[in-house]
Amino acid sequence: MPDYTAIKLLGIAGVLSYATARLATKAGVIGYSRYTLVAVPVGGMPKSRRGYRVDPIPPEALAKFPYDPNVEEQARRFAQGLTCLAAYNARDEFVGVTWVGTGPFDESMVHLRFVVPETAIWDTGLWIHPDHRLGRAFAALWAGTAEWMQAKGRVWSMSWIADYNLPSLLSHRRMRSATVGHITTVRFFRWQYMAEGIPKFVRIDRGAPAEMHMPLPESSLALT
Repeated sequence: MPDYTAIKLLGIAGVLSYATARLATKAGVIGYSRYTLVAVPVGGMPKSRRGYRVDPIPPEALAKFPYDPNVEEQARRFAQGLTCLAAYNARDEFVGVTWVGTGPFDESMVHLRFVVPETAIWDTGLWIHPDHRLGRAFAALWAGTAEWMQAKGRVWSMSWIADYNLPSLLSHRRMRSATVGHITTVRFFRWQYMAEGIPKFVRIDRGAPAEMHMPLPESSLALT
């Protein structure tokens, strides 16, 4: 269970979500997850990637690097139109990636399709090589994301975060993220229920996934 400091920061909802997810995992036939939906304004992202370069990387080049997820999951993301941005340090070492896109994205963890507004992108799968997690690779990838967004005229980067993932929630908060909603999914054998999705009930082994249309924050943070 989270410690007392984490409990204070997460709140009762986050702690209960953590406990319920653990119990559902142990049960096996039942799945439970609760996520916070966040939007990061381009104005809150790091401005500099000094000492790093961030470029789109094609599938065949990415497959050569020691990177998780596997090649099959990478291919699934590329097939959905996502761009993989790779970061390299001053020694030209591969240090991490993030995935960004403007179109709908089908998530593999649950039977769900995310749809973002025309002024936003979807970001997912930010990963830093373990040897470089104490450096500026994280900031470099977000700076590269901001440049990619600005080239496409987008001002919000949207994603979902498990509501008990405190490090990720805090790192997004430092970039002035706005919470735009929450989603809770419950799986029982082949069926999934999500109150916020359309439709609410879907069968995960057939048919289209539920859709979640991400709302824009009610603020102008993205412009500053």
